[in-house]
Amino acid sequence: MVDRRREQTRGQLILIGAIALAFIILGVVVVFNGVLYTETISSSSTSQSASNEEVTGLEIEQSVGCLLAMEQNGTLEDDFDAEIDRLRNSYRNLTAQSTPAVADIEVTETNPPDSVNVTITYDSHDLSYTQTREIEPGAENCPDES
Repeated sequence: MVDRRREQTRGQLILIGAIALAFIILGVVVVFNGVLYTETISSSSTSQSASNEEVTGLEIEQSVGCLLAMEQNGTLEDDFDAEIDRLRNSYRNLTAQSTPAVADIEVTETNPPDSVNVTITYDSHDLSYTQTREIEPGAENCPDES
């Protein structure tokens, strides 16, 4: 004759083992999902830095283009080099306060009011580059002086 208690105990052990195994598998899935989420978040900051770099380059290009247009029109308050120094200091302070990056502007070849060659240096944790752009006057994108 078979002992019923022994069969019930064996069945309960199998049930508890199955439940424990299910919790272990669930824990592994949750940890793996967390790792994938963290990896996705950390890789998205690199693309954000790249877009910040692009915006920085366009802002500097527009600002220098406006200064050149003002030089052409004779509405520049100070000489061109002093205005570039003022722009460099202002932009460096602005980027240092808003993002963990440093942007620097250096005029390498001056030929105002026709064009200038500007070297833009951008340094952040994720991205560092130096590029030279030839910038021509661009009054159409300049803010109105009122």
